[in-house]
Amino acid sequence: MSNSLGKVKEEFFQLMQEEFRRYKEHKQPLDRRIIENNRWFKSRYGEEMTGEMPTPATPYLFNAIANKHADAMDNYPSPNVLERRPEDKDLAETLTRILPLQLDYCRFRKTYSRAWWYKLKNGAACYGVFFNPELRGGIGEIDIRKIDLLNLFWEPGVTDLQDSRFLFLTALIDREELRRRYPHCADAFLEDGRVTVETYDEHGETVTRDKLLVVDCYYKKKQGTHTTVELAKFCSDTLLDATENHGNSGLYAHGKYPFVMDVLYPDEDTPVGFGLVDIIKNPQCYIDRLDWIISRNAMVSGKTRYMVKDNGGINEYELTDCSKDIIHVAGSVGEENIRELQAKPLHSFIIQHRSNKIEELKEVVGNRDFQQGGTAGGVTAYSAIVALQQAGEKLSRDMIAESYSAFQEIIYLCMELMRQFYDRPHAYRVDKEKYLSFSNSVWNGDAICHPLELDVAVSAEKNNPYNRVAQNQTLLELWKLGVFRPDMAESAQVLLSHMYFDGKEKLLEQLEKNLPVDNQTV
Repeated sequence: MSNSLGKVKEEFFQLMQEEFRRYKEHKQPLDRRIIENNRWFKSRYGEEMTGEMPTPATPYLFNAIANKHADAMDNYPSPNVLERRPEDKDLAETLTRILPLQLDYCRFRKTYSRAWWYKLKNGAACYGVFFNPELRGGIGEIDIRKIDLLNLFWEPGVTDLQDSRFLFLTALIDREELRRRYPHCADAFLEDGRVTVETYDEHGETVTRDKLLVVDCYYKKKQGTHTTVELAKFCSDTLLDATENHGNSGLYAHGKYPFVMDVLYPDEDTPVGFGLVDIIKNPQCYIDRLDWIISRNAMVSGKTRYMVKDNGGINEYELTDCSKDIIHVAGSVGEENIRELQAKPLHSFIIQHRSNKIEELKEVVGNRDFQQGGTAGGVTAYSAIVALQQAGEKLSRDMIAESYSAFQEIIYLCMELMRQFYDRPHAYRVDKEKYLSFSNSVWNGDAICHPLELDVAVSAEKNNPYNRVAQNQTLLELWKLGVFRPDMAESAQVLLSHMYFDGKEKLLEQLEKNLPVDNQTV
């Protein structure tokens, strides 16, 4: 064992290693399920089926997940910071303007998209909200990443990551890179070191070759009445580094693990849930089995075959060669010598049963035809189609609302990191020719151990096309009714104040300008 333990006691480090092994062993069923779900998502599960089942070619499962992902990206979230005290109004407005830009610097839209794919497949996505001191030319920057659950380990039985005694995040790192980063532990990186980690690659040795498993152990430490998050890195039985060896301030002063879990369908006694693959892979399996039966019957019944007696005197090569105009036979040809064999077509019930299974899959996942622009039953009016689409999207809206809760927690962690680490000003371009400079001095020296006195509201960055068209249609109807005439401004205010649509506040301001001076509100 390395002698670089510092303030981390040897007994505590041994406990850390034992808990990592225990957490890892308990999580193996979930790891196997995640790997299997990824194969189902890519329609590579045919080899798992028994018999002569070929690789399926009906990716209804993929289509269902792709549609839910499109719904999520249509409603990409945007933060709105609200003050709790009047003196924090300017701070809240400034944070509302710069946080979307901060997310852009972190490439969060791409991270959000990848996390949604992962969430829909496996039932949960995890975000890591870190501070990377090497970014932005060395002044540091917030770093938001999608965490693969194969690399994250928590205490068995907890439903909230924050309740876990330890949190372990693993990564495969080249031996030479480790020797460069930790020269004082170079002797510990032996050539025969073995890696035991789950990977998506069917040939794991190609991924883990010349790499070692480095474990980041996050744990909480009480500092009087304040809790900080500490970090210890180890490889095998060697402690590489620990934040406790670099002072008493801890890694993160906000006292929370830098991980946010976004769960699709929750399960008991676990912080993760189950996803769409777990629910619809059974009907998908039957759809492909029935498709194989129907396709095989079509291949057999669509080909003319013959039964020929061995001594029938018919040249079978000329019989099966369609380019031959003449077929030579010896003797007379009768039904006792040759007979056509034609397979019977399948009963219509089998074909209908496959269609029923497809409808079952769509119904279970809420991926109905009209949500993709298809109509049935004579529905052709635009307003009726939009109404059906809005009614059918309630499942998607529920999923998105859960993700908004996770996004809210991400924003809180971002503000906490700004408050702790942004000692030097960070520049943001809020408009074409307007810039803002932001540092943690705006908190007026508030102690980092005090909770933030701010709230975060989440809304869609921009409505989907159907909502925008519906809103435009509403405004056109109001225009036709004369609501925007100057002489109707006062009654229009009453009407609009009881309506709900984006941009209502700006519209009310414009209407107030049209009111006579005597009627304007003070």
